[in-house]
Amino acid sequence: MTETDDTAPEPDRQLPLVPLDDIRLARALTLQQIGTAVLDDLPTTEEYDPVGNALNLLRLAEKLTEQAVIIRREQGASWTEIGDEAGMSRQAAHDRWSAAVASWVELGRHRQGAPDHTVYELDGWYASIVPDRPDAVSSGLPSLHDPAARRAAQEQREEAKRLHAELDTFPELDRDAFNRSIEATGTPEHAARRREWAAVHLEHAAVLDRLAAAEPLVATEHRRRARQRRSIAEDIVTESTGKPASQTEPAA
Repeated sequence: MTETDDTAPEPDRQLPLVPLDDIRLARALTLQQIGTAVLDDLPTTEEYDPVGNALNLLRLAEKLTEQAVIIRREQGASWTEIGDEAGMSRQAAHDRWSAAVASWVELGRHRQGAPDHTVYELDGWYASIVPDRPDAVSSGLPSLHDPAARRAAQEQREEAKRLHAELDTFPELDRDAFNRSIEATGTPEHAARRREWAAVHLEHAAVLDRLAAAEPLVATEHRRRARQRRSIAEDIVTESTGKPASQTEPAA
């Protein structure tokens, strides 16, 4: 059958959902685990382990809280807003949950494999408890049926991965440029070699700026590192010429 303009393309079932929907799905899975644990824990038997079961629920509750924070960060909430919602300071909220957010980013803002199948199973599980809600999970995941959104999110993940790989090359580039500047000490080429060294730091900063756009949840940290690299570049050139980098000619 020929596809017409009115026919929406099918989502690529191998692609993850957009990050916000992916973490929402992870939260739904945790809630299912909590619900199952509660139901399993309710009967009182000779093998009943109240302490172990309570600790398991506590672990799941902490996992659920981390996922809730990640959801709020994906929605654009600041650490100040999250702290207010949690009844604590911005710094306390950051100290408590920033590692969980960083781990989420390091995983590519994606954890759920075969999301369409997982959603189908969760919908069925919930409907078995509340029959009048057959789409309780899927109805809250807009990208489930939005292939363009899923492709765009995957492209952003792949861009972040490429940029991280590019960042990994800078320690060697920095070392080589530094060594060339040292070797040129006392020669007419010394200032030019230091400008080349500074340029490595400026290029490093530019990659961090691009990464801030690809990883918005940790953009503040990427921009801070970019500012640090630009400051180092300024110091390198100033020490060589007595002028700020912005007032010198670029290396040939």
